[in-house]
Amino acid sequence: MTNGHPPQGGQPPPEGYPQEEQPQQPQQWPQPQQGQPQPEGGYPQYPEQQGGYGQYPQAPNPYQSGPSGPRANFGQRLLALLLDFVILFVPLLIVFALLGAFEDLGDDSQVQVFSPAENILYTLIGLALTWSYYTFLEGGPSGQTIGKKALSIRVISQDTGGPIGYGRALGRNAVRGLPGYLPVIGLFWVLLDNLWMLWDREKQTLHDKATKTLVVPVAAYPIQQDYSGQQSYGAPPQPPPPGGYNPNP
Repeated sequence: MTNGHPPQGGQPPPEGYPQEEQPQQPQQWPQPQQGQPQPEGGYPQYPEQQGGYGQYPQAPNPYQSGPSGPRANFGQRLLALLLDFVILFVPLLIVFALLGAFEDLGDDSQVQVFSPAENILYTLIGLALTWSYYTFLEGGPSGQTIGKKALSIRVISQDTGGPIGYGRALGRNAVRGLPGYLPVIGLFWVLLDNLWMLWDREKQTLHDKATKTLVVPVAAYPIQQDYSGQQSYGAPPQPPPPGGYNPNP
């Protein structure tokens, strides 16, 4: 008999004995990181991911009149194009000189006229050097030619915000350059292609639209390296795991 008192010696109470209700513990919410302000009367606020992968580029809104993110302006792109032209012009002159393209320029009695075969040869050499330059640099992890690097702009994918790859970079330069060799309409295409960004909502040229690429400022789309050495666009670098990775613990 317990006479209304709990049994002695820490023994469990018999069946039917009223058990004392335990006070319910309040639910514990995770504490916010230091330095984050707390709104009055609200839940703890958590810091947003910094860097912006996925933040830019945003899908174009059909009701907005401006670009969905920061874009390189016309002046930046024009200066980068001029710098790249100068950088490519010097090695082209050297190659053409080695091929004898300027041997008769010092003779006033003769006018330098290339044969159809020479015209084709020099055109193919110019295309090979120019496209290799743009494809390798714009298709790489940085998306920057030397001119774009000097102006702090880069080429990125409109869909992912990351590198466009070498295949798309080659197609981008084909759309930009090949129509320029057509008679009559070539000059018109070059002007229309490059000036299109002045009235386009996403500040894209026609070769940007054809390949779904954007030219953006580096400050808005920084390239960062994680501990593995791989580059990612906008994502904050991840520190190495403590003690390193051990595949066979």
